[in-house]
Amino acid sequence: MGFILATGLQMLMFFGNDSPSAIRLSLLGQGLSQLLIFFLPAVLFVLLYKGGVAHYLHLDFHGHKWLLAGVAMVVFLLLVPINDWIIWWNDQWDLGSLEAEMRRLSDASKLAIAQMLSLTSVGDLLLQLTVVALIPAVCEEIFFRGALQQILRQWFGNIHIAIFVTAVLFTLAHGDFYGLVPRFVLGLLLGYMFYLSGSLLVNISAHFFNNALIVILYYLYHKGVLATSPEIPLQMPWLTTLLCTLAAVALFALYFLSKDRKNVSKK
Repeated sequence: MGFILATGLQMLMFFGNDSPSAIRLSLLGQGLSQLLIFFLPAVLFVLLYKGGVAHYLHLDFHGHKWLLAGVAMVVFLLLVPINDWIIWWNDQWDLGSLEAEMRRLSDASKLAIAQMLSLTSVGDLLLQLTVVALIPAVCEEIFFRGALQQILRQWFGNIHIAIFVTAVLFTLAHGDFYGLVPRFVLGLLLGYMFYLSGSLLVNISAHFFNNALIVILYYLYHKGVLATSPEIPLQMPWLTTLLCTLAAVALFALYFLSKDRKNVSKK
């Protein structure tokens, strides 16, 4: 129902041009779609079947959770070089007879994102950060990790299967075949961060940081500060990529694996 409402809403709000007012309206429609498709169903499910929203979704903002949220953002930053290589590799896939259609869908998605992030005023930047970074981080993490992953854990009785299936569904929900692998890796990482930290704050922070970095890069590109479009992977030297990846793994192990963590799927 949320998907149907969101689709109708976006059709009503679409002007069919790239004027600043149309882009801002498209951004608002995107934000409302996230709320209808992801946030509302998850919260209603918890209210109707589980009771306390904050307790079930592990909205724990206390103590060392903020430290873990900061560490998660640093981990995501260190993984940017290897993620760019994965994006480049995924983009080289040959799909045979499906190539033309998949490319068309992928290019349409990239064009829509680039258009939404093409405005360059400070007010527009704040709007973009809210709609493209903050709202998806909150809504998607509440839906996929807070609700779906815990439901699947109960169904399968195995947290690793639950994280894997959730990551697959998270990937498919975004609908871009040429972003399949990097988004799946992102889903796995977010799944384990939630399981090991016991707080959705960590996931929301990391997800927001990942999206906000893209928004800011587009802003700097359209302002003329960056010469290369954010759509083009950096493909940094392999030594730099290796060192950053090892640092990310070490940081993740130090803060998420070294201590006895509460299993978030247990009641």
